[in-house]
Amino acid sequence: MGERRYRAFLSYSHRDRQVAEWLHKRLENYRLPPGLVDHSRSALRPIFKDREELPASDNLGEAIEGAIARSEALIVLCSPSAAVSPWIAKEIDCFKRLHGDSRVFLALVDGEPPYNIPPPLLVHYNDGQPTEDRTEPIAADLRPEGDGRRLGVEKLVAGIAGVELDDLVDRQTRQRNRRMAAISALSLVGMVIAIGLALYAQKQRDAAREERAQANGLVEYMLTDLRKQLEPVGRLDLLDGVGAKAMDYYAAQNLDSLNADELGRRARAVQLVAEIHNLRGDNEKALPAFREAARTTSELLARNPDDPQRMYDHGQSMFWVGYIAWQRGQMDEAKRAMEGYADISKRLAAKDRKNLDWQMEEAYSYSNLGTLESDAGRFSKALPLFQRSVAIISKVAKQEGRPAARLIELGEGLSWVATEQNYLGDFAASTATRRQEIALYNEVMKAEPDNYDAMRSRVFARSEMGWLLGQMERRSEARTFLEAAVADARVLLEQDPENTMTKEMSNAAFENLAQLDWREGKTADATRNFDRAGALIADLRRRDPANKDWNLQRPASLELTRALTDRSGGSPEELSATAGGWLRKLDRKDPSLQWQVIAAHVVDALAKTRRGDTAGAAAAYARAIAVESEGEGLNVNALALRAVAAERLGQADLAAQLRATLRERRADPAIDDRIPRS
Repeated sequence: MGERRYRAFLSYSHRDRQVAEWLHKRLENYRLPPGLVDHSRSALRPIFKDREELPASDNLGEAIEGAIARSEALIVLCSPSAAVSPWIAKEIDCFKRLHGDSRVFLALVDGEPPYNIPPPLLVHYNDGQPTEDRTEPIAADLRPEGDGRRLGVEKLVAGIAGVELDDLVDRQTRQRNRRMAAISALSLVGMVIAIGLALYAQKQRDAAREERAQANGLVEYMLTDLRKQLEPVGRLDLLDGVGAKAMDYYAAQNLDSLNADELGRRARAVQLVAEIHNLRGDNEKALPAFREAARTTSELLARNPDDPQRMYDHGQSMFWVGYIAWQRGQMDEAKRAMEGYADISKRLAAKDRKNLDWQMEEAYSYSNLGTLESDAGRFSKALPLFQRSVAIISKVAKQEGRPAARLIELGEGLSWVATEQNYLGDFAASTATRRQEIALYNEVMKAEPDNYDAMRSRVFARSEMGWLLGQMERRSEARTFLEAAVADARVLLEQDPENTMTKEMSNAAFENLAQLDWREGKTADATRNFDRAGALIADLRRRDPANKDWNLQRPASLELTRALTDRSGGSPEELSATAGGWLRKLDRKDPSLQWQVIAAHVVDALAKTRRGDTAGAAAAYARAIAVESEGEGLNVNALALRAVAAERLGQADLAAQLRATLRERRADPAIDDRIPRS
């Protein structure tokens, strides 16, 4: 291989290749100021970046180890992808065994610690062996919200060169000042003339610059110190006043008057404000902020419509607008934004099919469009969109070597496929897809037992599998899956009690287990699990009163289910209040609320029956039968309740027809058989 030596070995994930190429070029072209180090050491080259630098070898592992052995330092680009890469972990381990900890440098490029840090970086090595002690390697944060690229590079240079950062920055500053002084002397005459001509315009711009400087100072503070201090202690609420001031300022700006750098900073700042609101569950404030960010990225894209970075940035803005609008039930805006995101993502992916990040954006866009179709009850249109998304993710995962994060995304894509198959009444296909999904999460957790993302997704998958098996009269298997889902949910809720996604997944697990408990006559267990599901929903509703799922679908489903099961013995007044309250809130034309509307009418009929209002009860049952979704697919629970209503009205033929449909699907409506008659 020869004896070529390297100033540093650059270790990075394939997904971070673009940043790696930029950093490699920047470091190799860097020249340390005269007098700071010996002249022969003023250049930081060569830096090993790629296997292409190596000659042909029968054993690539030995070649890489040789390059590491001849490298003075190790630079690791830290990101979520890097954190789960087995190759990066091996490179770190190899370097530390040969050179120890002192010459290892981190460059944060994406994500948040510790989820973007490869685990071996945090392990102290002694005499070439890992120990139980932890180490704190030197880190440069290249992200805009961190040190930024300029200061981040200077930190890496100082570390590699073995000089103090302050000395490096001071000498660089003096060097720049001398250069500026020379330029100023040469252009002095021209400047005098120009100043006279531009004096009036300068005065006009001064006020605007002063305002921008003030806002920019505020933004930089938000992007760095303040958020870093507040987020770990859960006090992002203290940023509300700062965010409001920034939003007022940016909303009043004329985008045409800003240059590209100012627009970029504006977009980042507004996006930050929006993300903070979203993290706190305050989507009423998050949505306008995301809209403002999209307005800015749209202007940047309009100025350079073929720039991939501008396309990507605007696509992300459109996604967030669509996502928050979807959460709040503002479907027209959600559809426009998601279609805009999909258009950009497809064009971006077509630019470079080897860019796996861009391929994933296309996959995400298909999934988003599928979600909108599914919400509208168009399941046969949603299913192929989710399947296209899964096909792309599967291909990318294979090319990347099946990293954990990608396997989780693949599982979540399969989850959507299984859900649509369920909605279309194909229980056999849905069950098979769920098994594939759960196997992916199990694969991840076998390698990483504390991967809470995989565990969170597995909670939902096991819960849905339990529901499916219960409907197919396989109750013993159903209980196994549901109890496993609840066990995972308890671990997650203890590990991160503020995570709203965990609460959503756990709510479904507890409610499905409670329903199975009730069907099997375990009344006390059912009540305990229903209560746990109710507490989770109440917490979610407090966080965002406008979230449709948290404030309409989930609480309506739970309260009406309980009115038909463990709370069916309540007074007529209580049952009537539950039914009437939800009937006033539910849109009977919304296919996603079909079961809830039918259930509310059935509960109303039970209340009237107990009051002796036979005619009123009959009318309520008739209204339940009349609720038919205009959407596609088969809603097993809705069908079963309509069968119950038909039986109570004496419409035996209709009831038999509905139950025959259920039997064809191997669906068990036993939960509805236990609905009281009075």
